[in-house]
Amino acid sequence: MLSPIIDFWLQFMQGFNLVMEYVQHSAILKILVSCIMSLAFLNIVRAGGLMIRKVAMAIAPKKQQRKLAPQPTPINIVRSMARKMELGSLLDWKHYDDMPLAMLLENNGSTVILRICCEPYLVPQLSGGDLPGEYHFVEACFKWGPLRAEHSIDSMKFSLEMQVLHRCNQDHVPFEYVTVSYLFVIMGNGNGPLTTITENLRCIARPDSQMELPAFDLASLMKPFDSNFYSYEGTYDNGAQVLPTKWLICTYIFAISSQQVSQFSTLCGRDGTSIHCNARKEQPLGNRSVNFHIY
Repeated sequence: MLSPIIDFWLQFMQGFNLVMEYVQHSAILKILVSCIMSLAFLNIVRAGGLMIRKVAMAIAPKKQQRKLAPQPTPINIVRSMARKMELGSLLDWKHYDDMPLAMLLENNGSTVILRICCEPYLVPQLSGGDLPGEYHFVEACFKWGPLRAEHSIDSMKFSLEMQVLHRCNQDHVPFEYVTVSYLFVIMGNGNGPLTTITENLRCIARPDSQMELPAFDLASLMKPFDSNFYSYEGTYDNGAQVLPTKWLICTYIFAISSQQVSQFSTLCGRDGTSIHCNARKEQPLGNRSVNFHIY
């Protein structure tokens, strides 16, 4: 079976050698053959690059899964076990008090997501506090349930958690995402800044529905803090994607009314039933550590 292949290869090499002899005596043929060989080389490089990208795309999800596996969220933060870490600088919040051009509220079938539209140079960002770069606001999502927000402190449960995702666009940072957590407990007349969101939840009751909110500055809802916060490595989950993230847990606990919490529970998921609880189950800390940052 190999004989026809060998014969073909020998004939091809004879023909190639003959062409190369003619090339030696013709400048035009030299240029033509050089161009053909260059194009062939470029096609080989392009094909090789495509193969590498396909392999990388196939490997990337597996690498991310391996990275996510040892750092599940949420956890119970035990204050007495947290390591005290002194900050080199305070957290710096920029453009959180600027008014965005527009605000969008969405029910993605798993949670409520808040996004904004603003000028590129006015995107809210978080830096300092020993963060390795500038982390820009991406979105905020909410987790709720009857005393079932995701994170707990000394086994104290909360009714709502607002999780604010940030992303760093710089290369070679140890973590690409930072998520700030705000915890709410049922108390008194509720939360004024949160009213703009809770009063409009009825407009996005169905999954995959969204609406434009009256714009307000994020700082009125997401209170900036510069120190005295917990941190650990975990995962952010908005129902559509799971991302590895550095968590910053605000230690100030905010008030929310039972009526406001119940308004979140009227939203419908993709199965047509109300989302009474969308918080993930508590996970063990494992070999990770929780830090408490002071200045």
